[in-house]
Amino acid sequence: VPSEFLPMIVDEYLGNTDDPAELRDQFLDLLGDLAVVIPSIRALNYHKESGAPAYFFEYQHRPTSYRDNKPEYVKADHGDEVGFVFGGPYLAGDIQLRSEVTEEEKKLSRTLMKYWANFARNGNPNGEGLVEWPSYNLNEEYLEINLTQKKARKLKEKKVDFWRKVMLENTNNKRMENKKVNSEL
Repeated sequence: VPSEFLPMIVDEYLGNTDDPAELRDQFLDLLGDLAVVIPSIRALNYHKESGAPAYFFEYQHRPTSYRDNKPEYVKADHGDEVGFVFGGPYLAGDIQLRSEVTEEEKKLSRTLMKYWANFARNGNPNGEGLVEWPSYNLNEEYLEINLTQKKARKLKEKKVDFWRKVMLENTNNKRMENKKVNSEL
């Protein structure tokens, strides 16, 4: 991100708060948006434009096992779903992934295994007994995955619009610089 955009980014995410917990949470949002959310949505839009079906999700479940080893402000981390997708709550002994698993988490694991298996079989995660996982389309629909699942639209819409504006301004600035260089030649 070019340095001239930093004041705009600080304003958007950190505002004028002095509260350390709020600053921490907003900074974590900034990092997550910049590293995961925005690149994911850009890739999804390329898939959408190509006509290929794409499925998007936001994993929201904070595993029970976090209770003792992660601070309360840490919710679901990037990649937390992987253990559930591969049946982690059912592993035992030396290969156990999580020390503590609830019945709800076992159900979540079964649900995620069904979605992923359906997608592997036929390119569509949907199946009998599952909440419909919409394909990512013009309405930017996706699935919120938690102990229960639900359809949603436009993940972090305000922040995505902000980053689109920043990227557009960055692109326009580069074009103007190129025109200036070309006209000087």
